[in-house]
Amino acid sequence: MTMKVGEHVFPDLDGRAPRIGRPNQDAAGRIEPDLLATTWRIFVEQGYARTTIEAVARDARMSKRTIYDRFASKESLVEASIAAALNRWRAHVRASLSDSGSGSSDWLEEFVRRCLEILVAPEGSALMGFLITEDETFHAIRETVSTSVGQSIGVFSALLVQRTPGLPADVAEDTSLAVLDLLIGQATRLNALHPQVALEQVRVRAPRFTTVVRTLVEAQCASFPPKAD
Repeated sequence: MTMKVGEHVFPDLDGRAPRIGRPNQDAAGRIEPDLLATTWRIFVEQGYARTTIEAVARDARMSKRTIYDRFASKESLVEASIAAALNRWRAHVRASLSDSGSGSSDWLEEFVRRCLEILVAPEGSALMGFLITEDETFHAIRETVSTSVGQSIGVFSALLVQRTPGLPADVAEDTSLAVLDLLIGQATRLNALHPQVALEQVRVRAPRFTTVVRTLVEAQCASFPPKAD
C-alpha cells in the first residue's frame, strides 16, 4: 500500500458513529471498535492531553457511562486504542513478510517501505512523539508498545532463521533489533520534515535505505552459512 499525503495509515472503521441510547444487538457489538477508533483519531490529531473521556463521548456520540462501563480510566482507554492500532500495523507489516515468496529478493524492501510509511504517517508520528515527550507515568501504555515491538521483532527474527538455515535465534534477534533501530532513526529524521515531504522521501529513499538494511542483514547472516547435510 502506497499512502497518499494526508491519509491515515488506518482510517476509522467505516465512518459510522454509534447513536446515544440503548443499542440493538448489532450496534452493541460495534460499540467498542467505534469507541477505540474515535479515541485513536483524537489521540493522533490532538494528543494525549486533549483525549478526554468527554471529548471521546462527544465525538463517538456515546454517554460517558457507556465508556466507563468498559474502561476504568482515560489511560486504559487510550492504551486499548493504541493496542488496536499496533495490531493493525503488525498485520500490515507481517503481510510484507509473507506476501513474497521465499525466493523473492523484494521482501526486505517491501518490509522497509511499509515500516517507514507507518512511522512517518500521522499515527506513527503521534505515537513516537508521545513516547518521547511524555513522562514515565504511563507504564501500561509503554508496556503495550514494548510487547508489540517484541512480537514484531519475533516475526522478523523467525523469518531470518527460516531464510538462513543455521542462523542462531539470538543472532537473528540481535539483527532484528539493529534493523528496528535503523528504521526508527530514519523515521525520526523524516518526521522533522513537513509530513508531505516526509512521505515523498519514503518513496524516494526506501530503495536506497533498503540497501543499507540489506547489507546489515546479509553481513550477519553470512557469518553463519547453512550447515552441510
